[in-house]
Amino acid sequence: MNVLGVIPARFAAQRFPGKPLASIAGRPMIWWVWNAAQKALPRVVVATDDRRIVETVRRFGGEAMLTSDQCRSGTDRVAEVARKIKAGLYLNIQGDEPLMTARTLWKVLALHADRSVCLGTVATVLTPLDWIDPNAVKVLVDKRGDSLYFSRSPLPYFRDGAPKAPPPNKLLFKHLGVYSYRPETLRAFVRWPAGFFETAEKLEQLRALENGVRIRVAVTPDDSIGVDLPGNVARVEKILKRRGTAS
Repeated sequence: MNVLGVIPARFAAQRFPGKPLASIAGRPMIWWVWNAAQKALPRVVVATDDRRIVETVRRFGGEAMLTSDQCRSGTDRVAEVARKIKAGLYLNIQGDEPLMTARTLWKVLALHADRSVCLGTVATVLTPLDWIDPNAVKVLVDKRGDSLYFSRSPLPYFRDGAPKAPPPNKLLFKHLGVYSYRPETLRAFVRWPAGFFETAEKLEQLRALENGVRIRVAVTPDDSIGVDLPGNVARVEKILKRRGTAS
């Protein structure tokens, strides 16, 4: 299967302007995401709204494409790239997850050995801190591994009183920022309007569930953290150092 990795990278993030170029362990954040992606995928394109990001990516040897500043989401940027570069599968790899690993991306690709899977994603172990953190998205899956719901709230609700940590189970995980789309699913997704759940949670993957598209969820041992605020950088650098990938 012809696979294309696309990394949406928006310069004008409200909470952290210019974050794709923020220095993490001596390299721009976008480099860390690109480096993991290019180890796993035959071709990777950074899709951005800013020429500074294009120039930075090209300087370290990557491929970048300038996309419309009217794109509402990362998926819209992926769809814009898809209109210009044909592939049998598109991986949307969030540009603000510098802890992403090639192993995680391989696990997402493996989902599509089942030809019925038209939309995939990935999750990892949910820690007690993640469970109560609204920036850590929770996903409930069924026994086949298809998502039931994504939320920023602790899931599920415990009528008799919530425990202090998520109980041991194989159905509740922390969601990570990777999606795999077959072309027809990607085209349909960006045509659908944002629905009730997506608008409430600010989670675009809920658009697929509202429209009856199941999302198959791979599970990886490799955690990842979205860099939403400048204060997240130090935490990421500590983890990179612990992994031995940053000095």
